[in-house]
Amino acid sequence: MRKTLLVLGCISALLASACTSESNRPVANGEGVVRAVNTIPSSPSVLFLIEERSISTVEYSNVSDQSRFDDLEYIFNFEAVFPENNLQQRVASTTVNVEKDHEYTFVITGDLATPTIIVWDDLVREWAGTETTFQARFAHTAESLGPIDIFFAAPGVAPLAGQEAGTLGFGELLPASDYEAGDFVYTITTAGDPNDILFESNTLAANAQGGFIITVFDGTANDPGPLAVRVLPDEGGISSLAEVNVSPSIRFIHAAAALDPSDVYTDELLMDQVLTDHSFRDVSGDIDIDSGNYTFTYTSVGNVGAVLFSGNGNVFPSTHNQLYVIGEAGALTSFIRIPDRRSVETLVKLTFIHTAVNHPLVDFYVVVAGTDIADEAPRFFSLAPTGTPVTTNVINGDLELYITVAGEKTVIAGPLALTTTLGDVIEYLSFDNVDPATADLVLIPLP
Repeated sequence: MRKTLLVLGCISALLASACTSESNRPVANGEGVVRAVNTIPSSPSVLFLIEERSISTVEYSNVSDQSRFDDLEYIFNFEAVFPENNLQQRVASTTVNVEKDHEYTFVITGDLATPTIIVWDDLVREWAGTETTFQARFAHTAESLGPIDIFFAAPGVAPLAGQEAGTLGFGELLPASDYEAGDFVYTITTAGDPNDILFESNTLAANAQGGFIITVFDGTANDPGPLAVRVLPDEGGISSLAEVNVSPSIRFIHAAAALDPSDVYTDELLMDQVLTDHSFRDVSGDIDIDSGNYTFTYTSVGNVGAVLFSGNGNVFPSTHNQLYVIGEAGALTSFIRIPDRRSVETLVKLTFIHTAVNHPLVDFYVVVAGTDIADEAPRFFSLAPTGTPVTTNVINGDLELYITVAGEKTVIAGPLALTTTLGDVIEYLSFDNVDPATADLVLIPLP
């Protein structure tokens, strides 16, 4: 009997302890919002986590999805894949006590191997529904820039000393300010010198009862100018502000053996000539062009009366563009793509575009030099000559490229030797050859 009482006493003690432990656990009273921004220009996409749970991956100059979490304390982590072992590795962590109705933006910056995390903390704005204003916040995430002044005013209003929204050093966020809804221009100048304009945006139409952060990043090879500006709406997502003083660009790639050497115009009236004697396999440099819709017209060299081909295309602000003409006689077509030229320190990016119309379907191989493709699977299967780009990450070192008949090991082109280094950005096209049974793999160099 005594033993039974002892056991019951122990159970009662354990239950009491459990209840006490349960009552000591933190209780959430609401939720906060978290998101992350990647400001490391050469980084791959980084993984943003709360504790060990993935929230989102974040590319450079981009922002993660917004997520809501209970107002408790958490460890937030960033991870990246490194080439030496191809494994996800933790690169930075920070602990934050999330408060109810607060927004936390985690900014990862510095060097990818040993980055720094900056945390912006602000209240979530609640709107009554009757306001005629919006809320704007301004940040500085371009590490190459020193201190800057931010101007945010109606179109046509020049920056004047004393009229700046504020001065920012790298990693800083200005307090929120309210503005009446309308059209605005965002301008960056060197701190203290309103005449030294570093960036002037196109017009931004801002609606009432909304909010956003505008921040500046260092430009990469994907940007026509030295800076890139992003708008981070409070409700999530991201958009870009174009710079009015920097034009987009376009380069022309002649990939149609059936198209004779041509003069190239950017209009139907043949008033704006951009190239002369553009021949099969020619690749132009970047040519400045305004954004907008175009009819690209190809005529016989020196003869505007002989139109050989025309195709339509749209050029977006703050972009580099590449226009390809491909196809057979009587069935020529063109397409524009915005290439990814940004170098990533942990990757080798390789893009392949099949334009050789003598070969309806091909397989594309990337193998270590000296490897027999008889025992290898292709990197890409059954590619048609539609001009659709396929992109892959490959190892750094000595490689060989092949094109074969789809589903077979019959070689159409290759082996083509390629030595790669981390950070390389590479593009290859397949061109028709004089011998219709073969094709040529040709490197399209960066401008």
